[in-house]
Amino acid sequence: MKVKRERTLRRPAVRLAQGLAFLFVVNTFVLPQLAGTREAISLIGDLDASLLLIGSAAELASLVCVAHLIRTMMPEPVRPSLWTVQRIVIAARAASRVVPGGAAVGGVISYRLLRRVGVPTPEAGFSVGTQSIESAAMLIALLFLALVVSVPVSGLSAAYLTVTIIGLVVLLALAGLVVGITRGEERVVDSGRRFAIFVRIVNPDFLEGALRTLAAQLSQLTGDRRELVRQAAWSAAYWLLGAAALWVFLGAYGSWGRVDGLIIAFALANVVATVPITPGGLGVMEVTLVASLVGFGTPPSIALLGVVSWRLVNFWIPLPLGAVAYLSLAAGRSDDAGLDQIEALTEEARVQAKEASPWRGTGRGSTERR
Repeated sequence: MKVKRERTLRRPAVRLAQGLAFLFVVNTFVLPQLAGTREAISLIGDLDASLLLIGSAAELASLVCVAHLIRTMMPEPVRPSLWTVQRIVIAARAASRVVPGGAAVGGVISYRLLRRVGVPTPEAGFSVGTQSIESAAMLIALLFLALVVSVPVSGLSAAYLTVTIIGLVVLLALAGLVVGITRGEERVVDSGRRFAIFVRIVNPDFLEGALRTLAAQLSQLTGDRRELVRQAAWSAAYWLLGAAALWVFLGAYGSWGRVDGLIIAFALANVVATVPITPGGLGVMEVTLVASLVGFGTPPSIALLGVVSWRLVNFWIPLPLGAVAYLSLAAGRSDDAGLDQIEALTEEARVQAKEASPWRGTGRGSTERR
């Protein structure tokens, strides 16, 4: 039984390692050649290595902001140390980088590791879930604000107007959802169920559960405005430090582009990368970022090399660091316990990702209240 389990785990692990190795080679050595070998060598020879270190430090500092954000959502008596939460964040980040739709896996691992270090179930679930909601809302807000600032500088175009209107609609929808669900939970839940029954592509029970969970999280989140401001600040710092890291990497190759254009490109790429096509948006984010940066005036060769260099720190470095962080949190456990835990985490993440899919309607028979 043990041999069979090890073989079952080994085969997917080998395939995953081979796939990641292939993507690493393409991402690091093939893509830069599109900028032209001679020009790429010239840019690499002239780059400022000190700026690469500063950019890497900014990227790693953004992960510290995530750890602070998660800690601020926990009551003081059950709040782990910053070092413990930081290792959990890095381990979850690494896990989310190796499977498509990895956000669900990262959330499950964050929750399980918080529970392991002694955080009670309600606080662990609330901190992980709310951190994701706040981060997504802050990213959209930054995108909208950058668009508003950029329009007077670059002029009003059809693309700018479309994206600005979409951003405004999304922000208003989020604000309306927050107000509606905190002041009239039953009305919002009932409307959500009727909508799910009408469209027949969303499971009404799943949607109701999600709305009630969201209502509980929002009620707790908005209970303390001072704490809410602190959390918003940490969330904004996380995204801004990531964008600053990318900006410094581009500057290392000689192009300090417009900040508003950089934030727009950065936010758009992160939004697009949430679509579960490749692990951690690998390839999708690079293409979106390079195209957007070139559109804002960054030379194509610098955009490509800067993005690829930044992704080495943003995507690849967290993988070994995450493995070390997870092992440090799992120290003292037997090998069998570790294998059991990996199996449990994998299965739970698979179930979570499946249940998070909106296409789960199973006919009108499943849409009635139980």
